[in-house]
Amino acid sequence: MSVSAFTPQIHTPLTMKPKIKHRQKQKPKSFSLSTTPITQASFSDPFVLQLAETLEDSLSPSVSLQKLRDSSSESLLSTSWPSRKDEPFRFTDTSFIRHSQIIPITKPPQLDYLPSINGNTLLPNIVIADGFVLNSMSKVSTLPDGVYVGGLLSDSSDRIAKRVLEFVGDFEWGDLFWSVNGLGTPVMTVVYVPAGVKVDNPIHFKYVSVEGGEEGSKKLPVSNPRVFVVVEEGGEVGIIEEFMSKEGNDDKRYWANPVLEVVIGKGAKVRHSYVQSQSLNSAHIKWTAVRQGPQMKQQFSLYGGHHHCSKDKIHHSFLVICS
Repeated sequence: MSVSAFTPQIHTPLTMKPKIKHRQKQKPKSFSLSTTPITQASFSDPFVLQLAETLEDSLSPSVSLQKLRDSSSESLLSTSWPSRKDEPFRFTDTSFIRHSQIIPITKPPQLDYLPSINGNTLLPNIVIADGFVLNSMSKVSTLPDGVYVGGLLSDSSDRIAKRVLEFVGDFEWGDLFWSVNGLGTPVMTVVYVPAGVKVDNPIHFKYVSVEGGEEGSKKLPVSNPRVFVVVEEGGEVGIIEEFMSKEGNDDKRYWANPVLEVVIGKGAKVRHSYVQSQSLNSAHIKWTAVRQGPQMKQQFSLYGGHHHCSKDKIHHSFLVICS
């Protein structure tokens, strides 16, 4: 049975936050929840803390993602696992995830595991397998000059990286799954469209779930792909997100927990389509967050969805125009 939700939701930030001892910026290390003082335990859900620690232990250091990981760690200290008593999850039972053995996926799959995924589409496309970008299977050479699609560079002097890092980790709403993604994502994929540039063909993101537990087992591999889109004033781009299983994984157990963040400048247009076709035994939680307008820090639009998969494809699309 499929349960889905795409009603706009705005989550108010918690007013009570545990005090976190900030580290010096020149030593970018992952925040360790295991060293949190016991006095903070009253704010926390033990299961969420255990999940956060497991995710944290699976990560490689990343200077560019440190702010996002720190803010996500802090958020998880005061966030409990949702139940149907929580309004956004009133029609969604997340116990399937809660009672599984969640295993972070720590490395990209071998390419020979993906014979059915190829780049023969006419559209610019990016293949993301288990949260990792597969550059050799992606095709972005047809994009206009100035448009960048690729990983977030760690070089803070890079112009695009500097622009993107103005926003990363600065969204002040989200739920537990938003923060789980922020802490657990191994890489961030960036789409950058300069001012006035129009991308005629939509960029097609293919998210492929490769690792999976056997039906009837408790194992639930989790992937946390994250994509950040910045469209400057007057720019235009289309984004297609397609979620699928590796061929032969139609009955595997896994958890896909993706996040798409979009920042849209004045007069810019973003068209977004979303197609899901995954295992009947999988869990899929999806955040799409849009920050728009000339005063970006004051104008927000948010769409959130969470559901288990069904036999039929789920399709969702929207258009945002900022003027």
